[in-house]
Amino acid sequence: RHRLAESEHDAWAFAEEVGYPLVAKPPTGSGSHNTFRIDGPNRMREWLAVSPPQPGQPPLLEEFITGDEYSFDSAMVHGRLVWHSISRYFPTPLDVLQNPWIQWCVMLPRDIEVPAFDDIRVAAERSLRALGLETGLTHMEWFRRRDGSLAISEVAVRPPGAQFTTLISYAHDVDLYSAWARLAVFEEFHPPVRRYAVGAAYLRGQGNGRVRAIHGLDTAQREIGPLVVESRLPKPGQAPAAGYEGDGYVIVRHPETAVVEQALARLVSVIRVELG
Repeated sequence: RHRLAESEHDAWAFAEEVGYPLVAKPPTGSGSHNTFRIDGPNRMREWLAVSPPQPGQPPLLEEFITGDEYSFDSAMVHGRLVWHSISRYFPTPLDVLQNPWIQWCVMLPRDIEVPAFDDIRVAAERSLRALGLETGLTHMEWFRRRDGSLAISEVAVRPPGAQFTTLISYAHDVDLYSAWARLAVFEEFHPPVRRYAVGAAYLRGQGNGRVRAIHGLDTAQREIGPLVVESRLPKPGQAPAAGYEGDGYVIVRHPETAVVEQALARLVSVIRVELG
């Protein structure tokens, strides 16, 4: 459930109707920037003092959903869903922003044609058609609630950010950037075959100040090096990023999903970016 808060009265009315916690999002923005969790009346007052609704720029209030978060990236051609990719977030981006010590991970399992994803395939296509999309590349974010039900939180008619387009390219051995251009210009898309599981560990600086050092690279290289297909490591002196994507990333790939999942867990436990 959601509402655009045209006034403070709208915000309080929505809170009374839905209950807490809520999520407040700015009129424009991405990457969870300026997104807040409102746990009760005191937090609501704090948020309204900092980000009051402005004429013509109402913030969005949403029911707070708990569960596992995923993305559903897809290609539509003439109103028909012709291809899709599913990614899993570890943990949710909002959790990452609220806990500076967490290094975010995204995993693309190799096998997504499983019954567990049947419902999101149906719901995603119905949603895209309801929104009127005929042809385009889309990025949708959705939750699997604790009771097993799903909720779609947002969708954009664009490729995904946060290196996802690169991850999808590695998973399918295809250049998704070129495929997007062909889809936009010629309205054609040739669905690629998913050949690998792929994941990214996003490295976040710990502490305050600029990047001072990166610890654990030797261990990571020795244990996980053969799985790495791309990386961008933080450089000493670099200013830290504010978002959940962090200051760098490491992308790994393997035919087995379990191997990629274990590699991501090891990367975020071994590599530490020191600020100071």
